[in-house]
Amino acid sequence: MAISHKQNEKIIQGEETKKAILKIAKKLFGKKGYNGTSIEDILGELKMTKGALYHHFSNKREIFFEVCKIINQAETRNWETMTWKEFKQSLNHLWDLADDPDFVQIWIKDCFSVLSSDEIFSLDEDYVIKPFQKFLERMCKEKQIVSLPSFEEAHLLVGLVNQGLWLLSTTEKKERPKTRQNLNKIILSYVNFRELR
Repeated sequence: MAISHKQNEKIIQGEETKKAILKIAKKLFGKKGYNGTSIEDILGELKMTKGALYHHFSNKREIFFEVCKIINQAETRNWETMTWKEFKQSLNHLWDLADDPDFVQIWIKDCFSVLSSDEIFSLDEDYVIKPFQKFLERMCKEKQIVSLPSFEEAHLLVGLVNQGLWLLSTTEKKERPKTRQNLNKIILSYVNFRELR
């Protein structure tokens, strides 16, 4: 059965409403934190009724999960076409996330206290680890790097980066350039070690 024009417009309007809720929620969660942001804050920014919001999300925690998903999707790189050289050049920019106050508040400070470890794992798995694992496997096939177990390596490196971002975001501002330089040196040393000689 075909969807009517009116039904299609309603679907599109619903998707736009959901995007608007998530955009405002991301801004508020980034600025005020999860605990400091209420459903009423989100509604106030949107000039929306509770019923309209609850049509799309069952609670604040569900909104937060979707915001975390958006953050992970935004950090997805073009793994299918990226070369090893481009990957190495992009590593220094990973640490820029520690300078993004919204990312730090949502992903570094709040995510691990709001979401379950299974939820966090699924976010990393779907948007970061699996694509990165496929990239590593492709680099092995292209004889760019030594073959290692890609599943474990992808998990290990994502954990390393997450821990590095936490460290950098909690480092005093005057010490950040040195910490960033050290983190970059460590990860580049590992990446260079992986190359076929």
